[in-house]
Amino acid sequence: MVRASITLVETSSQGHIALVFDANFHITDSTGKIVASTSDDVDVSVAKIGGANKDRIITVAFSQDGSLFATCNNEKTVTIYNTADWTAVRSLIIAKRATAITFDPSGAYLLIADKFGEVHRTPTALSADEVASKPELLLGHVSIVCDVKMSYGSPSYVLTCDRDEKLRVSKYPNAYNIQSFGLGHTEFVTTIATAQFAPNNAVTGSGDGTLRLWDISSGQLVQTVDLQELLEPYYTDGRVLMGVSNFEDRNAATQRYGVLRVRSIEGQRMFVAAVERFPVVVVLSFGEGPALANVRVVDVARPVADVAVLGDRIVAAYAPPSGETDSDDLAVVLEPTNGDLTTDVTLSAALNALSTQQIEAAAPAPSIYVWGNKMYMDPPKDDED
Repeated sequence: MVRASITLVETSSQGHIALVFDANFHITDSTGKIVASTSDDVDVSVAKIGGANKDRIITVAFSQDGSLFATCNNEKTVTIYNTADWTAVRSLIIAKRATAITFDPSGAYLLIADKFGEVHRTPTALSADEVASKPELLLGHVSIVCDVKMSYGSPSYVLTCDRDEKLRVSKYPNAYNIQSFGLGHTEFVTTIATAQFAPNNAVTGSGDGTLRLWDISSGQLVQTVDLQELLEPYYTDGRVLMGVSNFEDRNAATQRYGVLRVRSIEGQRMFVAAVERFPVVVVLSFGEGPALANVRVVDVARPVADVAVLGDRIVAAYAPPSGETDSDDLAVVLEPTNGDLTTDVTLSAALNALSTQQIEAAAPAPSIYVWGNKMYMDPPKDDED
């Protein structure tokens, strides 16, 4: 038996860390102490979160003020929690399987992107006499929507990206008014990051192995950062392996640099990215121009499955161990120290001491190049999927 790895990590402006493992999640404070959990295997003093998911959780989000937390699982159940006492304030079944969720700036609505290329929104709370209605359709793409984010500042935009290589910027809440398209990626676009320090810009990551900086008002591509130039040595010296086990739908001899997630580090005016299969995080400063500068590759112990930002610290969740000699650490936390990034030993140790659940074996996560392939069809669970 082995300990289940963390599949998603999310942080809040109130200092909470959400650690998702399969159908359950822990909520810790900024010291790594569990304050709430859906798991039964926690201390009796920990708040037990009701309305637990019965299936794998695929996306989570905190509201901007940290007062709400939402999850969506593979059974298409969305649950919204009040983080003051971790009670469920809303639960609903959506029609299509979600790919990403985010709250609007007010926290009054949750936006839900799905595999059929649509983004809906639903109120986060209902009054006693209000009848729940179907989520409102905001916008549509012609392929899978991979991520959805809100811009900062005014006017407010909703940003979406898809499997057809594009970024779309739509006015909010009247998202039928398209502000711009960001065109330039040559593979599916997996992730979007916006930042308070750059309200008119966004950074995207893609299966084409690039990070791109955009002007969201015009859709102009401002800058491209090619990760191959930074990360190819990891293939050369064997720290990252090519092969069928990594990319089942692509040539076994192909090097890939797929970006899993990009986040903003507000206090440092930086962005951080996780790259599939690589035991690194990539950190980029945001400077005048605007421009991404001082690109650094920071080594960690194992490939990273997800990354989030807690204040000035980076929380990187590890992918499942690939060999018996690998440690079963869940995560590592990096903190700025004299212009460098070093391990926050105390918080890292606290997170790695947490129990998740015991499983027979850790299954490797499917490559993003499987579902990113335009020929790939996700088999539905039922006719409505």
